Amino acid sequence: MFLEKIYSVVFVVCFMAGAMFAEKAPDFSLKDINGIVFNLSAYKGKIIFLDFWTTWCPPCRAAIPAVKELYKTKATNPNVVILGINVNEKQSAVEQFVKNNGINYNVLFGNDQICKDYRVNAFPLFFIIDTNGEIIARYAGYSPGLEKEWNNAIDKLIK
Repeated sequence: MFLEKIYSVVFVVCFMAGAMFAEKAPDFSLKDINGIVFNLSAYKGKIIFLDFWTTWCPPCRAAIPAVKELYKTKATNPNVVILGINVNEKQSAVEQFVKNNGINYNVLFGNDQICKDYRVNAFPLFFIIDTNGEIIARYAGYSPGLEKEWNNAIDKLIK
């Protein structure tokens, strides 16, 4: 119990430190499963949620319903963009996975460069980017309830 409190405090301090030192989100140009090219710079002035994931990652698969729900609740807001970025997997496998799991948001094909630019060192990895193109939140891993933090962070940016 005591260690859980310490971990919670450390998490909050690290999260707040990260939020205080926002950095510019690296631009990218990636294709989605339909071959459409998405450029991050095209979404300037919008709030962007990025989800870096793979099909073989159990926490990534566990997060998909939460990301789908986030998309569903934010889809009516033209100033919020939800993007999944699958990393280095075969297109056919990803397309089948998207279909089988009813993924309702755009899924892009990531590469080594975007992983380097965003310092992807764990899966899933989530980013929230503000309307100025600054990364204001980074979440490594997933556990149920994290989506409340995503919603709160996005809602603060909307207001």
